[in-house]
Amino acid sequence: MGSKDDLSDNQDPRESLGVERDARVRRRNYGRPAVDIYSTDVEMVVLADMPGVQKSDLDVTLEKDELVIEGRVAGREESESALPWGYHRRFRLRTNFDRDRIRAGIRGGVLRVVLPKAVGERSQQVPVD
Repeated sequence: MGSKDDLSDNQDPRESLGVERDARVRRRNYGRPAVDIYSTDVEMVVLADMPGVQKSDLDVTLEKDELVIEGRVAGREESESALPWGYHRRFRLRTNFDRDRIRAGIRGGVLRVVLPKAVGERSQQVPVD
């Protein structure tokens, strides 16, 4: 079984690879979406609550060893300061993932990102003689 340590929340802008993005996020009223992370032997799954975000307003990127999720709430203006204009969260990847097979989707305001582990990172049963 994998561990949530494979993916750590990265809040320190000094450690961020997306310095320009972080500056933009600080200027706008972004909220940090609540996330659930679980891991199996073959993949890690990140579930993020992002109500009001549509697929067309969602950006999920890998920047070297960081997973960045950002979504704009459809129809919400930046001047509506009482409510988040969008959501932003950044995670440092501590495990090697198969980048060609990573997939994401949003349904009912919940973003689901599936990060398949690279073959060398998967646990393997060792036969006992």
